[in-house]
Amino acid sequence: MSIAARTLGALSIERSQENAVESGRAKLEDSWRRSIEQYRLDPGRPVVTRVLTANECRHLREREESFLRIAQPGATRLHEQVRDSGYCVLLTDAQGAAIDFRGQGQLEQEFRGRGFRLGACWSEEEEGTCGVGTAIVERSPILVHKQEHFLALNDRITCSAAPIFGPDDELLGVLNASALSAPDDRRSQSLVYNLVTQNTALIENAVFSEACRNNWLVRLCPAGDDWGVDEGLYLALDGEGRIVRTGRGLRRRLSRLSQPLDAISDLLDADAESLLRHAHEHPGVPMQVRCHANGGFFQLHLRAPTPTPVRAMIGRSPVRDETGFGPLVSADPRVAASIDRIKRLADSRVPILLQGETGAGKEAFARAIHAYSKRRDKAFVALNCAAIPESLIESELFGYREGAFTGARSKGSPGKVQLASGGTLFLDEIGDMPLALQTRLLRVLAEGEVMALGASTPDWVDLHVVCATHRNLETMVAQGLFREDLLYRLNAATFRLPPLRERSDIQVLIQRILHEEARQSGRNVVLSGEVEQRLLAYHWPGNVRELRNVLRFAVAVCEGSVLQTVHLPENLQPGLAAASSPAASAPAASSARRETADKADILNALERTGWHISEAARQLGMSRSTFYRRMWRYGIGSGVHEGASKADA
Repeated sequence: MSIAARTLGALSIERSQENAVESGRAKLEDSWRRSIEQYRLDPGRPVVTRVLTANECRHLREREESFLRIAQPGATRLHEQVRDSGYCVLLTDAQGAAIDFRGQGQLEQEFRGRGFRLGACWSEEEEGTCGVGTAIVERSPILVHKQEHFLALNDRITCSAAPIFGPDDELLGVLNASALSAPDDRRSQSLVYNLVTQNTALIENAVFSEACRNNWLVRLCPAGDDWGVDEGLYLALDGEGRIVRTGRGLRRRLSRLSQPLDAISDLLDADAESLLRHAHEHPGVPMQVRCHANGGFFQLHLRAPTPTPVRAMIGRSPVRDETGFGPLVSADPRVAASIDRIKRLADSRVPILLQGETGAGKEAFARAIHAYSKRRDKAFVALNCAAIPESLIESELFGYREGAFTGARSKGSPGKVQLASGGTLFLDEIGDMPLALQTRLLRVLAEGEVMALGASTPDWVDLHVVCATHRNLETMVAQGLFREDLLYRLNAATFRLPPLRERSDIQVLIQRILHEEARQSGRNVVLSGEVEQRLLAYHWPGNVRELRNVLRFAVAVCEGSVLQTVHLPENLQPGLAAASSPAASAPAASSARRETADKADILNALERTGWHISEAARQLGMSRSTFYRRMWRYGIGSGVHEGASKADA
């Protein structure tokens, strides 16, 4: 069949199909148009799906650890529902990279060969019309069935995908179910499509519940329903009974309300005091309430805030939340001093810059600042500047208006800055922000205004900015890679988080994290003396994050109550630690000197060529892939100017 015939066939979707699935017709047509006009893809391209390297995949899963923890039960549930019918399940991040994969027995290898695997990148920009990529762009569930895929390589598979959103409508990832073969009639996919959307709602509910753990959580269910299917009718209340957040499912139900909701009594025939009284007098029993919006009756369940006793929140002003810094309290004098000073700045408009190695706890500190501040009931919005393609970071950060560019949503989309207004904006890896966007961020910090793409007037925003980086920004300024005026805006309050190997409280940290991991698994586990000494002597290149992963692994494989060296990962096993022995010290020192010289050669080559990767690699006689690997190993990062990156592309 010709490409033209495939195009016409893929866009001719029968009007008689079920409404939920048929509603995707216009989205598929728009996606095909983007694939042709915007991405300029070749439908007959034989190249298979791009897959991240093992190292890239590991770092991606580390960045998405909290989302993974919450979303994986939903992915497991969906897989159990569809696997016997020959389907696999993908969970991706917000850019379409797979962070979790569930295969299907004898089809496992075939799935992997078709791009369904951990680390596979299913963005629409690379794959054209496809389940994951198109769901991301359209920000809505989509069924892409067989020849509706843009690439001929994918025209036998079927994909049902749904985006997963956070409490503030930020895109977190995508849940996708795919089969390698299916009947031609796309109506055969209605059940799988519905299962995907149902499990996506469950994940969003879990995310909402976790995000609102410091608030009263109200869960509504139509009267007579036995909670068999969670419809996602959630909202969160502050200490005075005001509505601070509303779940997506409930927002859809209430979309026609002309007045915004403030107090719980604006929605239901109940106030905060009556909810509290019922919870005390009838613990665990739902309360029947009537909704003012439609007159319908609902069963209401109330969950108390996690850190505070039930009686302390409703009916009085909320107290400052100390739990944000609770897990970070440290006997190390530098960390303790930083916490004390940061607390004094939590309610200021002074931007805070956190510096430290990967895994040192920068995001944990940022979240603690938000939880401790008066903004804690508003949004905490995080953006990893190193994890978003340069072509997308501007629209992600500043948003866009209708018609701002080809493929833009009909109603536009708010950016991270607008979503964080009233709360905290956390910019992780700020050193990786492109120079052009640094200028616009400077305006946001100086004027409190943000101009969305395609907008004629700016929006006023009120936010506290916290940034983090593992880079030396002063050096980047000297190299012309970071704006000096932006640095001076950001470094008014700079805090360096020491690496784990330098902390004097490492022994306390080990015991605290062991206790947390053991409690999560319902166990009571202690360290043997040998294991404790080995952990204290280890250099911890991955810092606190690596320590937690090591102890999580050890607790999982230990069947008794005492952790022995045999339960540690291989790199901490005695037989593999010879490099730290006195006999090995000379070779180790020699190796360290070689690595220092190698790093210096790479930096010098990059500076000579204006950070042009291909040219620098050629001058050193390396392949570009080897050059990239060594940059990654030495923590140099890309640092490529726009022109150089285009030349390398």
